[in-house]
Amino acid sequence: MSDILIIGGGQAGCMVAINLRKKKFKGTISIATNESYLPYQRPPLSKGFLSGKIKFESLFFKTERYYEKNKISVLTEKNVERIDNDKQRVFFKDGSSEGYKKLVIATGSKQNIITEKEDKKIIYLNSIPQAIDLKTKLEESKSIGIIGAGYIGLEVAATAKSKDLDTTVFEAEERIMKRSASKVIAEFIQEYHENMGVKFNLGSAAKTIEPEQNSVKISFKNDSTKNPDFVVIGVGVQPNNSIAVEAGIKCDNGILVDENCLTSEENIYAAGDCVNYYFPRYASRKRLESVQNAIDQALIVSSSIMGDPINNNSIPWFWSDQFDLKLQIAGLFHDCDEAVTRGNKDDYKFSVCHFKENRLMAVECINDQKTFMQAKKLIEAGGMITPEAAKDYKTNLKDWL
Repeated sequence: MSDILIIGGGQAGCMVAINLRKKKFKGTISIATNESYLPYQRPPLSKGFLSGKIKFESLFFKTERYYEKNKISVLTEKNVERIDNDKQRVFFKDGSSEGYKKLVIATGSKQNIITEKEDKKIIYLNSIPQAIDLKTKLEESKSIGIIGAGYIGLEVAATAKSKDLDTTVFEAEERIMKRSASKVIAEFIQEYHENMGVKFNLGSAAKTIEPEQNSVKISFKNDSTKNPDFVVIGVGVQPNNSIAVEAGIKCDNGILVDENCLTSEENIYAAGDCVNYYFPRYASRKRLESVQNAIDQALIVSSSIMGDPINNNSIPWFWSDQFDLKLQIAGLFHDCDEAVTRGNKDDYKFSVCHFKENRLMAVECINDQKTFMQAKKLIEAGGMITPEAAKDYKTNLKDWL
């Protein structure tokens, strides 16, 4: 029996446990993860770990000694079979079970699968074993096909090309990063990749993916085919909330939670990529896939458990490392009605500021850390700056706070 049982060994789940101990929670805490590793970070798998800039040990949030010292039990290789909230018990597929007083579901997201074929030459990237397989393939192959031009696909492309592989990105949409970046940013990043030698096939939706002896045959809906040595698939994710659905917890594009991240069951919380949360700032529900969102919601959960709920008015932010480009995004720009460019794209250091009704709502920055930090604070404060002032790189954004 655990006072707090957390399902999921990612950012949100681990941070709930860490926060509770920081807040002097005295009860028992258990983290159940379906992997054989201690809780670890996933974003570096397609960034620093893949490129070799981050060591294996640095992936982990905490050491085994930390969990022992802070009396946090980590239950590895625990695949959840079902949640029985009447009995307040989680049953695992290995036949074991664990009771709880409060449950936190932090199961993250799961990848969209576009082929049922299983082969070492077909790789998805969402776990340490998959990242290790990919690192091996990058060292022993001459060509790579990447299906999907989102963050993960482009980060993998940058690393692959840096290792001198023949690198081609295939994207079903007519432009890259359609969900995650504005057209201005997407066009700049694509041109940068192309200048580095990455090839793009846009409007190319994969129809079949067939492993062959020394390559993978990709057949597209336009009847063309390609045969790279191996394929990485990154075509988005969906909330990993099936155990919540089966437990009768209300879900709609993720687990529905209130302002305290409490689900429709009074003693079950949820946090992270699996959650559909109401953001007062945007007056709407959203399911976000970001480290900061997971950290914010973990703090909301731990504070609520401790009887000290907090207001969440933070701004979502995201980042991506590709070659020598660092893309940082603060806020959500999809509903904005005006955009201005700050800085010079030719200097590889500029930002796109997005406005709605003359209020700064989001910023996308390329190698522009100063603008990112100042604009983020400005957005949090209400975004009261004119587009004309934001466009002028000589404008000190701090003066508008």
